[in-house]
Amino acid sequence: MPEIVESYVVGRPYDPAATLSLLSIGPGDPCLRVDGPNRVRLALNGPTDDLVLTVESTSDRLDVRVVGADADWLQPLLPALLGLDFEVPTLDRPRRLREVAHRYRGMRLPRAPLLFPRLVPIVLQQLISWRDAAHGWRQLVRRHGRPADGYDDLIAPPAADVLARMPSHAFVECGILPQHGRRIVSLAREARRIEKAWNAGLDDDAVRRTCDFLGRLRGIGPWTLGYLRGSSMADADALVPGDYSFPSQVAFFFERAEEGTDEDLFRLLQPYEPNRFYVLWLVIKSHAQPPRRAPRGQPLRHRMRGR
Repeated sequence: MPEIVESYVVGRPYDPAATLSLLSIGPGDPCLRVDGPNRVRLALNGPTDDLVLTVESTSDRLDVRVVGADADWLQPLLPALLGLDFEVPTLDRPRRLREVAHRYRGMRLPRAPLLFPRLVPIVLQQLISWRDAAHGWRQLVRRHGRPADGYDDLIAPPAADVLARMPSHAFVECGILPQHGRRIVSLAREARRIEKAWNAGLDDDAVRRTCDFLGRLRGIGPWTLGYLRGSSMADADALVPGDYSFPSQVAFFFERAEEGTDEDLFRLLQPYEPNRFYVLWLVIKSHAQPPRRAPRGQPLRHRMRGR
C-alpha cells in the first residue's frame, strides 16, 4: 500500500485531536480515533480510494503518515487539512474565554480536501439533535463504509457512488430520517460537481464559488453552509444562523442567560470578527450549557420504530 511520511515544524502548540475532531461527529465516530493527547488517526475518502492519516505532535513538530493509493494526491494538501496556515487569534477577554482559548490553544481550523464527505454528517444534523445525528452517522459508516486496510478500528466514510445508489430503507435502517436520506442521495449525485467547484480549496475564490453552487441545491440553506464553512472550509469568521442550541450556549457562556436568539448570537460574537466561528467553537468546547428545563427527548431511532 503506498504511503508518504512528512514532518512539519510548528512554532506553537498543536492539538491534533481538537483540530481533526472538527471533521467528525463525537467520540464514537468510526472514522476518527484519538490514541492519546498527541496522536490521532483519521480515515477519509480520496478521489479514487480511501486514505488513513496518522498525526503525532511533539512540542515543536508534527509527524504525519498517509497510507493509501491517493497518498500522493493528499500530500500537497496536508498543511491546509491540518490547519497549519491558520492564525490562532489572541483572545484575552472575558476571562472565561481566555481560559478556554488557552486550554485549546493548539486547535486550528482544517480545510477538507474533499467536501462531499463532510456534507453528509452535516446534513444529518439538520433539524434534529446532535445525539441522533451522531447515531445515524455511526450506523451509516459501519454498515456502508469501508474498513481501512490494515486498521481494525477505522472505517472510511461511504463513498459518493455508494450513497447515490442507496435505497430509502437503507437509511431508515441506520436511524436516519427519510428526508435526510433523500437529500444525501441527491447530493451524492452532485458530488463530482461539488468537488469541481471546491477544487480542494486551492484558490481564493473556492469558498464563495462552492457556496454559491451548494446554495442552489435543494436542502442546503444558511445553517448548513455556515457550519460547513467553519468546520471544513477553514472560514474562521463563518456564522451559523438558525441553530437550536448555539444561541443559548453563547448567551449562557458570555452573559449567563438561560436562553438566546440568533440576534444574541450575532451580537455576542461580533467583537471577535474575523474569528467568530473559531470563538463559537471554543464556546462549544467549553461545554457551557444553560440549565435543562425539560427531560431529554426519546432518541430518534426509538421514535422511528413506532411509525
